[in-house]
Amino acid sequence: MNRLTKNVALLASTATALCVAWSSGPMAGAATTGTPPTTITVDAGHTLATVRPDALGVDDWQTDPEASTRATGRLLHADGVRLRELNTGPWDDTYRWRTNSFDHDPITDKIDPSPKAVPWQSWVAGAKRTGAQMMVHVNYGSTADDGPSGTDIGPQEAAAWVRQANITDHDHIKYWAIGEEVWGDGYMYAGASEPDHHALKTPTEYGRNVVRFAKAMKAVDPTINIGVELAPFASSTGGKDWNDPVLAAAGNAVDFVDVHWYNYSRDAAGNTDAALFASTGRIASTMAAIHSQLTANLGAHARQVRTVIGETNTNAQDPGVQSTTMPSALYAADDITTWLEQGASNVAWFVSRIGTYPDKAGSPDDPNGLGYGTWGMLSDGPQSCEKNTKGQEVCEPPLNRPYPSYYGYGMASRLAAPGARLVPATGAGSPIVTHAAIQRNGTLVVLVENEDPRASHDVRLNYTGYHAEPVATTYSYGAGSTSPTRSHGSTHSVQLAPYSMVELVLTRS
Repeated sequence: MNRLTKNVALLASTATALCVAWSSGPMAGAATTGTPPTTITVDAGHTLATVRPDALGVDDWQTDPEASTRATGRLLHADGVRLRELNTGPWDDTYRWRTNSFDHDPITDKIDPSPKAVPWQSWVAGAKRTGAQMMVHVNYGSTADDGPSGTDIGPQEAAAWVRQANITDHDHIKYWAIGEEVWGDGYMYAGASEPDHHALKTPTEYGRNVVRFAKAMKAVDPTINIGVELAPFASSTGGKDWNDPVLAAAGNAVDFVDVHWYNYSRDAAGNTDAALFASTGRIASTMAAIHSQLTANLGAHARQVRTVIGETNTNAQDPGVQSTTMPSALYAADDITTWLEQGASNVAWFVSRIGTYPDKAGSPDDPNGLGYGTWGMLSDGPQSCEKNTKGQEVCEPPLNRPYPSYYGYGMASRLAAPGARLVPATGAGSPIVTHAAIQRNGTLVVLVENEDPRASHDVRLNYTGYHAEPVATTYSYGAGSTSPTRSHGSTHSVQLAPYSMVELVLTRS
């Protein structure tokens, strides 16, 4: 993500965290509208993908002092987070782990010349309390020219971090990405968004350096996974291809690829809820292209390489009020689950919390620019404020108040639990979205969304290869909900209010 426009001023807070739980109540039904019911068929005998134990993740911003607290850990664990990624955007490529500080760089200094990093050891402790695996980005940028005679000490500095974390401290950090969004170093586009002090900023040079990093780091701990930063698209842009040269040069040093995915069309036409929902339709072709590039450049080794969606959210540069309302919940559940169905090993929502970002006047979701957006799943608290386009101060709700994306993520995590088999659910079409999975204990979970902002819809459910009890446990969440409600309903029939989702948990009869 290009974070040159991102508000990253995170304010410390010692307020008591709110306790959030799935509430119990009647199923959120809706009156029928005369529209013919949508018929969905769930094929329990066909597996699309199997969910890994650490498949669902979230990014943590390193200047957020709340990221390492017990309250945050409890909230993220309850939401199904099993991977936490320390990701501070371009500052990752200026971070010195020994001194817990960021080097000055013209790119990051334009945003914030003196950010205060929370010690990475504190973040590790918080991640452990969540019961989550961990992923970090090592400094690829500012280490490039600070050795003797301007030599690159990055591999040695990264290897020393591995030694401290995994050998000395026994932290067992598994995923180590080399740099962060290195494709933004100026090679692909006019103007760099990511610090990179290497004399050569080509993808081939980056791939070669990945080999050096991997060799030094795995000499310390051969069990770690080394990741490379791929561009968030699989085709060339402006005649410059990033992904193929990186993979060709890095070769067998690659254990996973880190891809960041957003709805990259938040202009006057693309900034609609419908455009946001439709963007998940590009995931299958994007994943197919990534797999093609892996196979073409890595041969048989490609089968051992994971695809990690290290960042995803509604939009890369301007989250808008869309990110704090029901569309973000609908999108999060569909986005996360679709990536897993298409073969992604891990998907991380960006970000646990990061502060407010003022919306723009003229946006379809906020034409007067009176609101704000945030990439965060959790609130920073009422001291996190911005001026809207009218000069009025808009502030976040109490600390750790979940935004709708938190609940959409939770719906995805209930379905995509560790070890679950994601299975096909066919027959849906706009505005109805459906996903399904068989859990390890044999229960079947079906998620049904109504992305229609105005009309209610009836859905009929059929099952192949699974005979269920007639009554299902249901979790319902929609526009106006404060949190999902738990109830009971029919196994074969669902009524969905506008902008709502219902998750059915079925027991085999």
